[in-house]
Amino acid sequence: MLSISNKSKEMRDLVQKEKKLHKEIKEDFKKISQKINDDFEKVKESKS
Repeated sequence: MLSISNKSKEMRDLVQKEKKLHKEIKEDFKKISQKINDDFEKVKESKS
């Protein structure tokens, strides 16, 4: 069985990993959103 300090450290590590993943997901979402907007603008311009 893990000691309390080991569990605490494990939880901190997991929280850090989760924060890092959230940050990466947020950045990816921004990139994807920008790409969609750029593509949409290109299509709009090509139709006019």
